[in-house]
Amino acid sequence: MIKEVKANYAEENSILADPVYDRQGKMIYPPGTAVTIFNRTQMYMEGVETIRVYPRMLDYQKQEIIRPEIQEKLSAQMRQLVRIRGTDSDANQEFKIYEVRAMMTSVVEDFLKEEAVMEKLANMRTAYEYLYQHSVGVMINAMLLGTSLGISKTQLKSLGRAAIFHDIGMLFIPLEIMEKQRLSKDEYQIIKSHPLKSYLFLKDNANLDQSILRAILEHHERWDGSGYPNEKEGDKIDENAQIIGLADTFDSMINERPYRKAYSVSEVHEFIMSQAGTQFNPKLVKEFIRNINPYPINTLVEMNDGSSAVVIKTNTPYHTRPVIKAVNGPLRGKHINLLEKRSFTIIKTLKDPGDHI
Repeated sequence: MIKEVKANYAEENSILADPVYDRQGKMIYPPGTAVTIFNRTQMYMEGVETIRVYPRMLDYQKQEIIRPEIQEKLSAQMRQLVRIRGTDSDANQEFKIYEVRAMMTSVVEDFLKEEAVMEKLANMRTAYEYLYQHSVGVMINAMLLGTSLGISKTQLKSLGRAAIFHDIGMLFIPLEIMEKQRLSKDEYQIIKSHPLKSYLFLKDNANLDQSILRAILEHHERWDGSGYPNEKEGDKIDENAQIIGLADTFDSMINERPYRKAYSVSEVHEFIMSQAGTQFNPKLVKEFIRNINPYPINTLVEMNDGSSAVVIKTNTPYHTRPVIKAVNGPLRGKHINLLEKRSFTIIKTLKDPGDHI
């Protein structure tokens, strides 16, 4: 796909794959720049003999925007999940992560073939950076949860495709509405239209199975019937949609938005537990809780008496009641098992896992 050509013979409108530098080592054209008669001449005058180019902007977007972003976020979240998974053996963790990574690569390769959708994802990358990163995060977490649930590889692949596309309808929502802290009733109705917009756009522009489209349409339905667009409830909601809905909530809450700060993993953990049987399928919440530990070993936390402590041992599956070591206050240096000392509770995380090592 990438071609190496002589700079002064590069075709107009081909796309630079690499940065181009002048004789002093200063970058004059970044990757993604379209070749023109002017810059082709300037490159030649600066002594640039050959350049690497993509034939079309879409080819550049596929290779230089989508794939690195996914790999970067995947690697970061995989490292985090290795730290916070609370029950499986290391060998089993590594197997699950390898399996999800392989399946995700297949999902990515598939959607790179959908040119109309790729153009929308490229627009999302440039104009809606948060939404793009969120879509990647939801795909990662949904597929990890799906793997933990033991769903088939066929269903897992459909889950990944539905997850990466689940919010593409938000591209049809004005940015100023998406970033508002408080919405009017009319604006909220516009936001609530995005699952149907996603469904209709993908139905007409992508080669997706009906099962994938259904998961996208229903990812905001809720277990108790309080969701949208059709107020479905319980098992009437597509299973992949249920998984995506939980992963969507998790990723949304742990990431900062223009109108609010990010919640800690422990706060999100508590919220999701509180919504078992209301917003979310209790079975999914149970699996989520089993796999996501908000207080990994070496996490620094604030206690309800105002003191600080470091987590030294987990009490699986009671992740919110670990063994801690007080680092200040009257019990400084003491080990406290929160399963036994019920009067002590963790209020919040003070540092990310690993920072206190």
